Amino acid sequence: MDIRGFVKKEYLLVISAVLAILSLFLVPFETVLTYDYMRILRTICTLLFFLLIVAGLKECKALKKLAQLSVKRIRTSFLLCAVLIFLPFFCAMLFSNDVALLTFVPLAVAILKFADMRNAMAPVMILQTLAANVGSYLTPFGNPHNLYIFNMMDDYGFTLWEYESALIPIVVAGAAVILALMMVLPKRKLEVREIKSVELEHIKCIYVILALFILSVITVFGLIPFYITLAIVVIAFVIMMPQIFAKVDYSILLIFFFLFVFANGLTNMDDVHAVLSDLMSNDPMLTTVIVSQFTSNVPSTILLQPFTDNWAAVLVGADIGGFGTPIASMASIITLKFYMEEEDQSVRRYLGIFLVFNIIMLAALIPTYYLFG
Repeated sequence: MDIRGFVKKEYLLVISAVLAILSLFLVPFETVLTYDYMRILRTICTLLFFLLIVAGLKECKALKKLAQLSVKRIRTSFLLCAVLIFLPFFCAMLFSNDVALLTFVPLAVAILKFADMRNAMAPVMILQTLAANVGSYLTPFGNPHNLYIFNMMDDYGFTLWEYESALIPIVVAGAAVILALMMVLPKRKLEVREIKSVELEHIKCIYVILALFILSVITVFGLIPFYITLAIVVIAFVIMMPQIFAKVDYSILLIFFFLFVFANGLTNMDDVHAVLSDLMSNDPMLTTVIVSQFTSNVPSTILLQPFTDNWAAVLVGADIGGFGTPIASMASIITLKFYMEEEDQSVRRYLGIFLVFNIIMLAALIPTYYLFG
């Protein structure tokens, strides 16, 4: 792949790297050395656990088998769309929103083509994105910014129940909005030919991977040091399926690190520090939502978290801020990239539906926070 092709494919990685490098020239080197690298290392290692685990399950065809079982006996177009939408909703709670979409959006495209439902492709893919984002709110490892805030549990002194209590209202409201938006989907009888059966592979490895998943969840809650789990997970995959390491997309780990460096650089600049401090002191949740529209919600979390003690406002703001513009969330970018690969689909139509659905979601979730937050 040439440089131009790499930049086009990994533009988020390139942009974050450039921003991180530029920030190094804006603050003293002594300040750069004081960044809390252990915190970001823990977050990156935790993300790596789940990337390896999901790659392993995909290698065993476990996720495809799950999807096949979910749609096997469906006979109406509406129910088919509902299953395709809520698969990423529930899987995002366990494997992250990005991974859920990388797994189930291509599956949805293939099934909708198979069922002669190409016109439903845009709304279904957009609703999959909304569902994956909402579902990912409910667990600390559902998305990177949730995990970043959760790893500060000791610093802020919140409990798991307090963490979940901050998110449950917007999860319930978000799910209700998705159900309402699903009313635009087609409702007709479905004549689906027999789908070729997916056979599980490496059955014994699946049991080991599930055990590693449980171990990783325990680690997220701080019951096991992350470096011990890292060693166990890496050694297990080296023994079981070393080829997995070549199938993991490490760019998200690098993006997270570069954004961490960039955000810390900005917060150590006096002028920027003064502006952000003023905005965050007035309304940290809404500020996070607005900043997320232009930077995406992962960097907005890293950037704005140091300016407030209200961890819940930043957490909820970053989650709600994932709705809005196509760049507000990496999940939205992933789905849009898949859609653009379909030659017979209108990107203008997709973006029109996307903006309408996202505006409705923002209009529902922002008041929900002020009512229950």
